[in-house]
Amino acid sequence: MSKMQRTKGASFERLICAWFKKMGWKSACRNLTQYQKTDGKDLNNTEPYCCQLKCGKKINIIAAYNEAKEAAKKGEIPICISKIDRKEVLVTMRLKDFGYLL
Repeated sequence: MSKMQRTKGASFERLICAWFKKMGWKSACRNLTQYQKTDGKDLNNTEPYCCQLKCGKKINIIAAYNEAKEAAKKGEIPICISKIDRKEVLVTMRLKDFGYLL
């Protein structure tokens, strides 16, 4: 992964973290330990959501969702938040979790 890709990913994580804070998760923060491959999620303190964030030209959303699913603890809802270059931000989750929210 190039430095530019890492920088873009970190900027996207900061953007989504700020969004979570604005929505009421005051202690939301980037999970900097993810780079040591400890737990696989990109943000901390966003419960009940376990977030995997991806941005770039091409994104494998299913693989990203599966990363969130593997990292989710019992009771957490795994979600993938993704943004393809110059497109809108999308959230991917299971239908049953979406139904729970409704």
